[in-house]
Amino acid sequence: MRRTLLNLLLRTLVKPIWRRAPTIELLRRRAAMVDRRFGVEAADADASFEQLSADVGAQWFGPKGRERGGAILYLHGGAFCVHLPAIYGGFCMDLAHLTQVPVLLPAYRLAPEHPAPVALDDCELAYRWLLRAVPAERIVLAGDSAGGNLALALLQRCRRVGLPVPAGAVLLSPVTDFSGEGWSMHFNEKRDVMYTLEALDMVIDHYLPRMLADDPQVSPLHGEWSGLPPLRFHVSSSALLLDHSLRAVERARLQGVDAQAKVWADLPHVFPLFGGLPEAAQCRAEMARFILARLAAPMPMQMQRPEIDGNRIALNEVDFLQ
Repeated sequence: MRRTLLNLLLRTLVKPIWRRAPTIELLRRRAAMVDRRFGVEAADADASFEQLSADVGAQWFGPKGRERGGAILYLHGGAFCVHLPAIYGGFCMDLAHLTQVPVLLPAYRLAPEHPAPVALDDCELAYRWLLRAVPAERIVLAGDSAGGNLALALLQRCRRVGLPVPAGAVLLSPVTDFSGEGWSMHFNEKRDVMYTLEALDMVIDHYLPRMLADDPQVSPLHGEWSGLPPLRFHVSSSALLLDHSLRAVERARLQGVDAQAKVWADLPHVFPLFGGLPEAAQCRAEMARFILARLAAPMPMQMQRPEIDGNRIALNEVDFLQ
């Protein structure tokens, strides 16, 4: 029932915005309103600010003594153009509480003022900064949508420039390929409750003016996957970006990477952000279990495996890639 009501709300209030080709100013005003309405202010005890460089700041969430137990580097979504600090702060705070591992949320610079590859450069800066305190094998990378794109591009850049890769990565419906639309961009155009093809066009216009669409720095699907750590993807069956995850898993597996995807039935894009959904809680729990496994940390008692109902479709059950 909650899923049905949320889908109806998003289809009515969010999806029409993209049909009208919003300006970046309008998009950011709407995002700020949503952030104020649905965001969660982090308690002082659970959050602190870090200035990583003159241009890039970041916020820590979670338990103290972060350098001893490892860290999660989370790269936020927002079409590369907006940031929702309260919403992402609440999400990162919950992830830190579930894992008892602190989360670093950098505020990378946004397009169109800072087109690609500036955001990726800032994410590399944040990772290098984190490596000064935490060894790579005690870091897990995570990101959603645009942030998932940046996470994958950062992993590939680490391999290219000789940086140690983190212990693993969790990707929530990442953008992986700007060079072609993919089958789900057409099949799910009406089924996706939030986004339209016009939304992708806007992202391309704002984020890619200086780069080729198949450059791995913006389309990691076309990059080098060999040597990357274990990857876990979560995506909705009705998302425009569904095949962005499935093709990425296929490409990663062909190059010897431990990559798996879980396809969840008929949920909004990046549904784990919607804290009131039972499926969001289940997905967050699965994220936390994977993170703890990659960090070889004991699982807290509150992280026992939840009941899984028929709303989740495992990749091997739908036989997308077998």
